[in-house]
Amino acid sequence: MTALSLKAQEGSLKNDPLKIEPAPLSTSPTTTRPVGTDTLKIKSNGIETTILYYAEDSIITKTATNVTYLYGNAYIEYGDIKLDAAEIIIDRNQNELIAKGVQDSTGSWIGLPVFQDKGGVYETRGIRYNFATNRAKITGVVTQQDEGYISGEEIKKNQDGSAYIKGGKFIPCDDLLASTYIKAEKIKVIPGDKIITGPAQLYIGDIPTIFALPFAFFPDVKSDAQSGILFPKYGEERVRGIFLREGGYFFGNNEYIRTAVTGDYYSKGSFGLNVVSNYKKRYKYSGSVDLRYSKSKTPDIDENPLNSKDFWVSISHRPESRNKTRFSASINAGTSSYNNNNISTENFQNTIRSEFRSNISLTGSFANNRFSYGLNARHSQNIQTNILDVSLPEFSLNMTRVTPFSQAKQEALKRLSFSWAFSTSNKITNVVRPNSAGFDISNSTNKADTIAVTFAKLPELFANAQNGARHSIPISTSFPLFENFNVSPSINFQELWYLEELDYTYIEDENAVRIDTLNGFSRASTYGVSVGISTQLYGSKNFKPSSKIESIRHTMLPNLSFSYRPDFGQEKYGYYKYVQVDTTSAGEPVYQFLSKYNGFVFGNPTLGESAAISFNVNNKIEMKVRSDTAKSEKVSILENLTFATSYNFLADSFNLADYNLSARTTLFKNKIDISGGLTLDPYVYLTTNNGEGDVIKRVDAIALTQGKGIGKIRSGRFSLSTNLNSKASTNQQSSRGQGGPGGLASIDDGGYGNAANDGYGTMNNGETNIQRQVPQYFDDPNAYIDISVPWNIRFSYNYSFNRSLSNNEFSTSTRQSIRMNGNLGLSPKWQLTINTGYDIELKEFTQSSLGVYRDLGCWELTGNWIPFGRFTSYSIDIQIKASALKDLKLSRRRSFFDN
Repeated sequence: MTALSLKAQEGSLKNDPLKIEPAPLSTSPTTTRPVGTDTLKIKSNGIETTILYYAEDSIITKTATNVTYLYGNAYIEYGDIKLDAAEIIIDRNQNELIAKGVQDSTGSWIGLPVFQDKGGVYETRGIRYNFATNRAKITGVVTQQDEGYISGEEIKKNQDGSAYIKGGKFIPCDDLLASTYIKAEKIKVIPGDKIITGPAQLYIGDIPTIFALPFAFFPDVKSDAQSGILFPKYGEERVRGIFLREGGYFFGNNEYIRTAVTGDYYSKGSFGLNVVSNYKKRYKYSGSVDLRYSKSKTPDIDENPLNSKDFWVSISHRPESRNKTRFSASINAGTSSYNNNNISTENFQNTIRSEFRSNISLTGSFANNRFSYGLNARHSQNIQTNILDVSLPEFSLNMTRVTPFSQAKQEALKRLSFSWAFSTSNKITNVVRPNSAGFDISNSTNKADTIAVTFAKLPELFANAQNGARHSIPISTSFPLFENFNVSPSINFQELWYLEELDYTYIEDENAVRIDTLNGFSRASTYGVSVGISTQLYGSKNFKPSSKIESIRHTMLPNLSFSYRPDFGQEKYGYYKYVQVDTTSAGEPVYQFLSKYNGFVFGNPTLGESAAISFNVNNKIEMKVRSDTAKSEKVSILENLTFATSYNFLADSFNLADYNLSARTTLFKNKIDISGGLTLDPYVYLTTNNGEGDVIKRVDAIALTQGKGIGKIRSGRFSLSTNLNSKASTNQQSSRGQGGPGGLASIDDGGYGNAANDGYGTMNNGETNIQRQVPQYFDDPNAYIDISVPWNIRFSYNYSFNRSLSNNEFSTSTRQSIRMNGNLGLSPKWQLTINTGYDIELKEFTQSSLGVYRDLGCWELTGNWIPFGRFTSYSIDIQIKASALKDLKLSRRRSFFDN
């Protein structure tokens, strides 16, 4: 910019009654001004007012007429008012300023006035403003209002910021050239409150439509703070009839909470009521509450009449502060038929899920964080089996590890530590467990059953509850041995508390066992000891400098441990009872050890003595590869390869446990993840003939010692997963995500989503992100397909099998499936999403869905389609983007009820 020049045509500067003095830097709506900006003082209604002004070309003051002229990139700041224009005239006699643009040599207008006040920013052709009345007359105005623009031939602004627009139109998007708008001859704008029009008509494609109103009203507040009516969606179902859905009222004026109360109605008698609320207190907490009730009812004369009452509750509470006390909640519960009767293509995963879980927790610490506590309420519900489990309450109290001899010189004593953990649980379930004891029970049912979850059945549910408490005191230490080994001895004490115990009596007449429940405090103490020894072994292979591979390194982490646990079934402990349970055909009694805590919430002390040695070894292989830079690149060949087994010296037979082998690695710079595992039985299986046929029997002989290999494979698993994406997709997180139209995923604004331009994000040098990353394709003039289209696909393959011996035959059951989901941007304005899978064993597709999103300028199209399966349905919506006109849309839905 040039230096500011000041000219006086009528009178000298020293005779000018206006005082001109340097002023600080100021900012206009479009330009940052230099330090040379000056001030001008005038009197308005007897009050002296300072005007900050600047002109790039020249400033001319006529003292005779008290008029100042600003030429060339002129700027004025007056209180809340800021004004940019090619030319500005300040008339102190009339207390007015006049701003206008100029035409260049080609006849194009430049420097058109841009006016800003507390009511907004206005791009104009010309403006006249009165300082005394604080009123303005503006011609050719364009102003942004929330999610759109208002333009008009002429506007008059009042002192309170309200404006009257003549010949205006409201464009409901950020494209001034959009052909969708509402045209009205008269518009009144009250900033931050509302927009009122006279007769208004909707234009689509610059063509007037039949949608016209004698007047119109639009709220002019932030879109997330509006309160108002939610217009219902309409349609028809074959089963429940014509419907109006999701109509109601939205309460959004509160700073911390937003609530929508909506209802559904079907012509055949079904209805629903929904309350959805979101809340947030910055730096404290946030959450949501979703309460839904529906009654599905159709006439009795229908072929399959509906008559059910359903409800669903979803509550989420998340603390954001890191206080000592934290409360969080995640609740998903309701009737088993709710999701079947209220299918949602927008929340498809909720529709196909069979199990829902909830958890409410309160956690904290005290005594300088030496103790921590947790109070939980848990819920698990399977809507297919109707099994309900509720843990209410669960309480835990834990003491952090204490090292009482931390100042000792001996390493083992210095590292000696202990802690304490206490937990209690009350578990309520509606499952009546079947008799699986292997003998007849005189006072119990022999088949599984469930208790109906109703208020009338609450006493029965409480009677079926299980409760108890558990104490744990682990004591451990560690010390080095021969420098390369680490030894870790430990002992663990445990005590169980219950308010009842079981007593067993053999009933000879019934040849069955009667089980009685004895109320009263009962306790059981157990303990176990163990000692482990571990080390790390390394091996490496270096290659010649001419080789691309610099070295390969193998890391091995073997661990050997010994554990001992006494037999708590001995009579001196009193936890088990030796009970007759049956009588043989020869009249000989049959006895079993039965625990008085059998089936209790924390289990019972372990039966049988154990002295076992366990062994596992973990392997990792890495490779260093020479690169063009001085720094070598590390590549993982094998993330881990683990082998584990154990041997119980005190077992009567089959002392050696199964071999467990697992492995995991990644390929192509972590783009493909591969994992697998095998379980092998180390013992021999012999086939003999008993005269009636072949008999397969497991023999207490280790296969490896009998020349039979390492054992027989029992089970195995293999999985492969990858996340493939185009080079143009720099960020896989979706900007639309689940909150966007129809729940569609989309690429973030780094690749797409900028509706104001061509849809591509740009770098500082003007190149798009895509051009910057794959220039070789843009430089090819013969390229027909635009490979820059971003895409992202998540793919997984899972295979597992299990072999078991049944009826003298080995049978193998397998599960094998492929899963795929992802999104594809067909163009900057088209987006597809897919979620599907294929069960190879059943030879059928899993429940699948397809979504589509299309940016139509001021409009947008969203669609969801479930093409096959039980929940076959689709939905299509075409609507205006602006929230003020969200209800101006076309919708089409068809659910599985219509099939």
